[in-house]
Amino acid sequence: MDNRVYWIWIQHALRAGSTKAARIFKRYGSAREFYESGRESWLLDGMFTQRELEHLNSFSLDQAQAQLETALKLGQSVLCLDDPAYPILLREISSPPCVLYYKGELPPADALCIAMVGTRNASPDGLAAANLLSYSLAEQGAVVVSGGAVGIDSACHKGALRAGGTTVCVLGCSIDYPYLMRNASLREAISHNGVLLSEYPPQTPPFSRSFPIRNRILSGLSVGTVVVEAAAKSGTMITVNAALDQGRDVFAVPGSVMNAAAQGVNRLIREGAKPVTCAQDILDEYPGRLMPVPHHPAEQENFNLPPAEQPKEQRVKALPEEESAVQESIDLSELSTQGAALLSAMEKEPRHIAELAKKAGLPVSLALSAATELELLRLARSCSGGRYQKL
Repeated sequence: MDNRVYWIWIQHALRAGSTKAARIFKRYGSAREFYESGRESWLLDGMFTQRELEHLNSFSLDQAQAQLETALKLGQSVLCLDDPAYPILLREISSPPCVLYYKGELPPADALCIAMVGTRNASPDGLAAANLLSYSLAEQGAVVVSGGAVGIDSACHKGALRAGGTTVCVLGCSIDYPYLMRNASLREAISHNGVLLSEYPPQTPPFSRSFPIRNRILSGLSVGTVVVEAAAKSGTMITVNAALDQGRDVFAVPGSVMNAAAQGVNRLIREGAKPVTCAQDILDEYPGRLMPVPHHPAEQENFNLPPAEQPKEQRVKALPEEESAVQESIDLSELSTQGAALLSAMEKEPRHIAELAKKAGLPVSLALSAATELELLRLARSCSGGRYQKL
């Protein structure tokens, strides 16, 4: 029997977020040995609730095997807690997932992973800061970890992709579940330039409790967590608390006192989080850990300049509210080759990315990355069903 089947069986019984998987691993050495020890041993352990014992008995290895086979058929990889490839930092937390389902390529064990989180209802300044900061981190070789939501999360993933770097998207549902379809193309791009990651088996929908539980993985994968815009009471603060509990660093991008979405980050700074205004403020904490991504120009990233005093390149990437103003200020010669090709293929009417990729002579994976570039520059818009249109 595949070792992963035993861990899937355990995860089904314990549910996401349990601290007992690490205790099982320490006490029994393997999931198979735990299974073979039997109910009497589980009772004597005294660590399981009655419901957990019922789940251990009611969910069979055959059912766990079926979950594994479904995941593999969907193109997902499955990694269990005792696998040497399991992320080292994540294994160290008190509640590591028994099983990780993923699509894409996991970062190397020695990668410098930085979690970046913030509000869904972000301001233009917050989106610009998140995008530029993640761009610079990824350009220097850091792996940007975020949660795939709209707002700050999306800006962080897009910044890392735009730099040609790697990003990790940790989901609060299964990888295959049709959640937040407006970000489907972004998730697809991440699967080709990083990894989609979840502890939930196929066909698991999101629940309100899924996301707070998921947040421990964001911080657990990372040496530090950066907060860009967060209200005083928000889900972002759950990630911060998880990072602190895990002994990880916390950074915060200062915000305006007039911005309600910045109250949380400003409070974090008062309480001891390190304020950051550029990627180097973070990277200084981890000297000698990075290998810059080649062939990408340096990025101007002073977030505090007023728009009129920012360099032209930064004004373009700061996502101003008026799309026409953005288009007037963009020098199209500065687009990547793929971006220019995809823009030429686009029309005012939405077209599916596969059709656009064929017309532009690009692989779909590169077309998705180019579409992200055009979205950031407000030259294109993503629509439902994996379609894009020129603005």
